[in-house]
Amino acid sequence: MENESHDDVDNNFYLVIPYRKYMKKIIALCGLLFVFFYSLTFAEEYTFFYGNGCPHCANVENFFNEEKIEKKFNITSKEIYFNRDNLKDLNYYLEKMNLPSEKMGIPFLVITSGSDTSYLNGDEPIIDFFTKKLNQNTTSGTGENVASTCALTSGSDSSTCSGSSTTNGINPPGGVKDGFKNRLSFFAIMLPAAISDSINPCAFAVMFLLLSAILSKHKSRKKALLAGFMFALAVFISYLAMGIGLFSALAGSGNTFILKLVVGILGILVGLANIKDYFWYGKLFVMEVPFSRRPKMADLIDKVSSPRGAFAVGILVSLFLLPCSSGPYFTILGYLSSESKTLTNWGYLYLVIYNLIFVLPMVIIAILVGFGYSTVDKLAKVKHQNTKLIHLIVGLLMLGLGIYVLVTI
Repeated sequence: MENESHDDVDNNFYLVIPYRKYMKKIIALCGLLFVFFYSLTFAEEYTFFYGNGCPHCANVENFFNEEKIEKKFNITSKEIYFNRDNLKDLNYYLEKMNLPSEKMGIPFLVITSGSDTSYLNGDEPIIDFFTKKLNQNTTSGTGENVASTCALTSGSDSSTCSGSSTTNGINPPGGVKDGFKNRLSFFAIMLPAAISDSINPCAFAVMFLLLSAILSKHKSRKKALLAGFMFALAVFISYLAMGIGLFSALAGSGNTFILKLVVGILGILVGLANIKDYFWYGKLFVMEVPFSRRPKMADLIDKVSSPRGAFAVGILVSLFLLPCSSGPYFTILGYLSSESKTLTNWGYLYLVIYNLIFVLPMVIIAILVGFGYSTVDKLAKVKHQNTKLIHLIVGLLMLGLGIYVLVTI
């Protein structure tokens, strides 16, 4: 017995050695990604709304051209008099910041920093803001400036343009939520959804099938470990790409109230469906891969014989996982798109974190099996014994999430 235990230790030791150099590279890559996303998170983005024929807009445009502002800052310019889509975008921001359109005018600048959205209205506040930026003085005044604006309708001339008093601050009354609280609030919503998505029985079952297929062909824990990592990476990339695409589709809906209502109801329905599986598992339907698709998925995974094959199959199997994992993901994407019409740097970071949490159990399973801490059969048995409990946990988390979304509409 002692010799066998020593053999296991030696095998694990020699298995670890080849991966030391890979682990260093992985850690370095993770560090670079963290710095990259951290730097992106705090970058400001600007959307400048103007109208052709508006003299005060022309003042800002001339300033932009003289100082080459659009080359120095991340600015998107949108003309609203002759482009109805751009006018809809402006109205979206006005609604989001609780600003009455009849009291607003152009030029109008939207400032987006992560999930924090603010604005400046009028030529002088906008010019003053970027002048301070150029002078490396980012502190915005909170006093009153005379802001000359034009109406939000076409045909503006000197009779429809005026000089009005507007706040030159970055925090108009009722218009901006505290950035930190806003991000913290979304994390509080996102984490339960990501956790409930990551512990769904579908992902566990798929990993067990994959590792069993690799081990049965090669009897190699090294290849099983690599295959597990590559499979998790493929699922991560697939779900991140699908999330970005689905966000764009949902953000185009425009009606924030309806979108949040649908998201809240969906969360409640997904929660109730999972709770149903705790009490009546297998009745009517299950919140897992449909029974009719399981043989095809099993055949597909059984053909995997290498880590590269695991990556390719991971892309395809992501489609099979959608029926049992799309509920929490869709709920989060819907809520995120109702808060912001464009996917900001914070939005990308949210999706990256969500999907990292989603694939984390897959990585853990691969490590446990690859390093010999457990076997596929033992882990599959634990999963089978706790399937109903998992559905209950997921159901309660999603039910709470759905109720929270509806209450905060």
